[in-house]
Amino acid sequence: MKRLLSVLLGLLLLGITGIAGPLELGFGVGPSFSSLDSFNESVGVFNALISHLNETFDVHPDVSGTVVPMPSMGTGMILSAGEEYRLTNWFALGAHVEYMGSSSSTTGSYQGSDISQIDVAYNAHILGLVLGGDVTFVDLGLRLGAIGGVGYFHTILDRKVVFEIPSEYPDVIAGLPAEGEGRYTGGTFGLEAGITLSYPLFDWLTIGTQVIYRTADVDSLKTAQGVALDLNGDGQSESVNLSGLAVEFTFSINIDLSLDGGKESLQ
Repeated sequence: MKRLLSVLLGLLLLGITGIAGPLELGFGVGPSFSSLDSFNESVGVFNALISHLNETFDVHPDVSGTVVPMPSMGTGMILSAGEEYRLTNWFALGAHVEYMGSSSSTTGSYQGSDISQIDVAYNAHILGLVLGGDVTFVDLGLRLGAIGGVGYFHTILDRKVVFEIPSEYPDVIAGLPAEGEGRYTGGTFGLEAGITLSYPLFDWLTIGTQVIYRTADVDSLKTAQGVALDLNGDGQSESVNLSGLAVEFTFSINIDLSLDGGKESLQ
């Protein structure tokens, strides 16, 4: 993560010192959705086990308690910040960083001869660095355009699992997910593309919105010690699909860094 931020800072410094011309500094925030397929498959396994245990112990005379199922992962918020250098009134090149987060958890217990604790938490973080361009198709005051780029997406999963079965359960449950906790990381390259709608309130300030589609797949996630993430216990590392949509509300500040000191609008 620190390495990605360092790269972005380097790009910003190069833009300021090397271009010495008009720049747009932009920021965005809004809802996002990512597939996170293997994470959700694991959540589904936990929920099937929890539902089965709840039904079993709801009628069991010696065990009480219930556990709430886990919510699906993938929905969350996206935050972005970056800069663009506008080569013409209709075309710009630039870079931005973006952050997306999603989580799912549950906690509870069953009370029998002993207390059997259930405590499961998944927290996913995706940090992307995207290089790309922005094309304006229509400019009638209200501007319609398209954006696209190539990015590197660093993914982190914090996993915690405590899943204790009461001794009163009559059978043996096979395929229980492994207990424990750890941080797993991995990265991949991917693509982003979308449409933009913006309106310049002033020469120096533009507001708008954009809808972005992202496609990317992480082959595997590992701990700092090189242990691969294995959510279903089959001995194979898990891949993660990061593909999804984001809707951002944006604003950008136009800055002229030309050497003559003149204040020109980027619009």
